[in-house]
Amino acid sequence: MNFIKKFAKEISVFGLVLLIFLGLFIYRQATFKDYKTVSESRLTQMIEDKEDFVVVLGDSTDSTMVSYQDIMTTYTTKNRSTPFYYLDTSEVDNIDSYVEKTFDTNVTYPATLIIKDGKMTAKKEGYNQYYSLYDFVKENFE
Repeated sequence: MNFIKKFAKEISVFGLVLLIFLGLFIYRQATFKDYKTVSESRLTQMIEDKEDFVVVLGDSTDSTMVSYQDIMTTYTTKNRSTPFYYLDTSEVDNIDSYVEKTFDTNVTYPATLIIKDGKMTAKKEGYNQYYSLYDFVKENFE
């Protein structure tokens, strides 16, 4: 009888710990969203499929881009409905010709581009603070 009580107590403690971890996992999933990093080929495919999205082009080794990634994470966490992507330009050979060919424009990095129906409708070059990014996307995407 003692064995059964002891076993039941250990199972209930294990269940409680498991329930707490499950609750924390669900809370994290509900309150945090990150931007998606895409490859050059995936970005090209999204444009050919005439999707609507926001994409940031930048070099992940650049200190400006590293701090801008925190702003992008904050933006995507607070604005979950906006499809938000990042293309690391350090992984793309001849990025300037890719941007010229794909978007018919030249940019300085980091660059935030609004894509609607597969066409670039707006761009903002350089580092943005959160509210600057928010206003830019709100004015041009929604």
